[in-house]
Amino acid sequence: MEEVVGWTVGQEVVCPKCGKVGRVGIDTFTAKGRKYQYWTVRHYTKDGVKRCVIGKVEEAAAPVEAPAAQAGPKTEVAAPRVEVSVPAVGVSTETPEPPVFKDETPIPEEVDRVSWYISKVAASWGSFRENPTEENMNRFIRTVNQIAERAGVPAGDVVAAAEYFYKVKSEKARTIVNEAVKRFVARIVIANTAHFASVPAAPSVAEAKEAKVEIPKEIIESIQAVRDQFAAIQKEIEYIREQVRQRKGAGARAVGSGERKVEFKEGNMYWMIREIMKEGGEWTKERIAEEIKRRFNREVSGNSVSGRISEMAAAGFIQGRREGRTWYWRWVGP
Repeated sequence: MEEVVGWTVGQEVVCPKCGKVGRVGIDTFTAKGRKYQYWTVRHYTKDGVKRCVIGKVEEAAAPVEAPAAQAGPKTEVAAPRVEVSVPAVGVSTETPEPPVFKDETPIPEEVDRVSWYISKVAASWGSFRENPTEENMNRFIRTVNQIAERAGVPAGDVVAAAEYFYKVKSEKARTIVNEAVKRFVARIVIANTAHFASVPAAPSVAEAKEAKVEIPKEIIESIQAVRDQFAAIQKEIEYIREQVRQRKGAGARAVGSGERKVEFKEGNMYWMIREIMKEGGEWTKERIAEEIKRRFNREVSGNSVSGRISEMAAAGFIQGRREGRTWYWRWVGP
């Protein structure tokens, strides 16, 4: 047994028995009616407290026999003395009792489940963040995927962020995972607490009818605020995507500013599009491209048609409307 000197209750030490970090304690054990106090190292885990017993307080270890040689006499070797400091007067040596929760208000099943999901994600990310080993990364990813499957939300962003953080281990990467975890948690809340104003509580002995437990207004407002925030973010993302998808090229900007004019000459793209669209109705760029091939035996790409349409729209010859992800165009010019 290793020599330990100057230990005090509550001190953080490396356990001489298992090699893990723990906190020093003095635990009382009873044997044959007598009480004995032992120095222990307490290791706190998610499953409780594990104790490694080191030795009796203020007692030397008993002598041990060294292995006898085949032809020599038996010798005794005394183990090193364990020297410890006696805790100060008034320091409790009893194992503390676990706290008793005073809040006995029933929690709705949906909220209880979501809270458990969030707790597991937070605890797993905390372990991986403080010690970014491959084992902790894999454990974190397993936890996230398991909860994602149960909660019905995507986990791809969190997994990608975790793998990136493991590779670079930078503060920026840590921030990216924090953001991914925050969004993941918000999606869990939105997906699993979407609609409830009250839930049935367990009926008391004196009551045969079902009781109702009202959800505090603050909780409902908080959930709604998260939902509204994500709806606004999603709307903004869709707007940006549409702006990128339907952005005007240099030609359309030049037409809109008057630097360039749309000229309809027989055989050019503007002329063919006009001839098709003047027949009436609404047209997509794909239909126009197909009609150009059919009528004029000319292969054109959707992007080419889209560019000319943008320029003609900037000049005021056509107008468009969007339905889902598709734009429909109609002729409004002379």
